[in-house]
Amino acid sequence: MTVRTITLPDATVGLIAKQLIWSCRWPFAAVVLSFIACTFLAAVTTDPILFQAGLWLLVHALFLLGGFLVHEWSHVAGMRLFRGVSDIVISAGVLRFSVIPVGRLYGWQIAIVATLGPSASCLVGALIALLAPGSFLQYWFLLHAVFLLPFFGDGRGLILGIRVWARPVGLRAPGINC
Repeated sequence: MTVRTITLPDATVGLIAKQLIWSCRWPFAAVVLSFIACTFLAAVTTDPILFQAGLWLLVHALFLLGGFLVHEWSHVAGMRLFRGVSDIVISAGVLRFSVIPVGRLYGWQIAIVATLGPSASCLVGALIALLAPGSFLQYWFLLHAVFLLPFFGDGRGLILGIRVWARPVGLRAPGINC
C-alpha cells in the first residue's frame, strides 16, 4: 500500500489520475494484454468477434477507471470549497484508492464532501445513460451510489458529518502523524 501526503492546492486531476492508474496497474495491464491477445487472435483467425470482445473489455475497464477518477476528484474539488483542509493523503493499493482530507471541517462540510464523490459519478452515469442508453457503460458510474452505504468510507463520512453537523472535526488520516 502506498500512502502519499500532498498539499491540497497541489492536487490536480492529472496527479489523481496518475495515482489511480498506478494503483490499478496490474489488473489494468491484464486487461490490456487480453485486448492485445484478442486483437492478435482476431487477425490470425480473421474472426471479428474476438477483436470486439477485446475492445469491449478494454472500454469497460477504462470506464471503470473513469468512474473512480470522477469520484475521487469530486471529493478533492469539494475539499477545495471549504477552508480547513490543508493536505490530502492519497492511499493506494491494488484495487484500493482513496483520498483522505487532513485538517478541520464542520460536520455539514464532511457530509457534503462525502456525498460529492458518489453523486458526481452518478451524474456522469446519468448523462451517459441519456447519450448512449444501450451501452451499459453508465453502470460503472451509477454503481458508485453504493459507496454511500455505512460500510464504505463515504458512508461513514456521511454519518459522521450528520452526527456532528455544527461542530468542527479534526481530520487526520490513519497512520499519518499530522
